[in-house]
Amino acid sequence: MSWLRRLFGGGARAPGDAGALWLEVRCARCAETIRVRVDTRYELRHDREHGREVRVLDKDVLGTRCFALLHVHAVLASDLSVLSHQVSGGEFISLSGARQA
Repeated sequence: MSWLRRLFGGGARAPGDAGALWLEVRCARCAETIRVRVDTRYELRHDREHGREVRVLDKDVLGTRCFALLHVHAVLASDLSVLSHQVSGGEFISLSGARQA
């Protein structure tokens, strides 16, 4: 059985959670709170703003209650703290580190 655990993983945390953030937004149409995973390795773009290195997130989010598509644009510092954010079709709640199991 140990070879199955090695093949499929047996830990409490997924291997990709180390490079993940959790984004929470609220839909303006139905008030649903939507939580989605952001992979910091692939979904953040490196950029320069006002002479400093920043990371930019552009992500489309769709909830389960209605068909309103939310677009999130956030500018993050190098330590992944939020410098600015804008959500079309909703409101920004939080952007936090790895999800607790």
